[in-house]
Amino acid sequence: MSEKKRFSFNMITSTMNSIGTAWVFVLLIIINLDIISRFLFNRPIRGVPEIVSLSIVALVFMQIAHTLKVGRLTRAETLLNILRAKLPRVGCFLEGIFHLVGAGLFWLILQGSYPMLIKAWTIDEYVGAEGDFMAPVWPVKLIILIGSAAAIIQFLLLAYDDFKQMAFPADPQTAETGDHT
Repeated sequence: MSEKKRFSFNMITSTMNSIGTAWVFVLLIIINLDIISRFLFNRPIRGVPEIVSLSIVALVFMQIAHTLKVGRLTRAETLLNILRAKLPRVGCFLEGIFHLVGAGLFWLILQGSYPMLIKAWTIDEYVGAEGDFMAPVWPVKLIILIGSAAAIIQFLLLAYDDFKQMAFPADPQTAETGDHT
């Protein structure tokens, strides 16, 4: 994949991450306003629990690809670090396999989520109580699909870099930066 295409994909994942971060601050404001409104006026803001519950799911999928790209996905690397130090090619191979398995898992999420998006759109699914507060579910289902697709691409890019580094360990670009993402 050319650097220009990868640069564009990096821009997409960074933008998704930035939108997710901005939404966290919006949620912070909404939650605090709800707390203040409950305390001072005994009047909660309608729909805050629904907005928060939908947003948490959406935020995870908005930010997962960028989390992968920057190496912040939670995992245990003790054995992998030892292998990378003593047997770098084996370490690269195992990390490449890890990334392929990750792509496969997100492919399953994508496959399972698509029918849910279609159903939510078709039946006009909402959360909340009619007459009080209602929010459509389909935007979150769409974000799950987009985030899953971005995660698949990111996992595949990482796997490609791992296998490339395994095959060509003296790559000057990765040797200088120490970064194989």
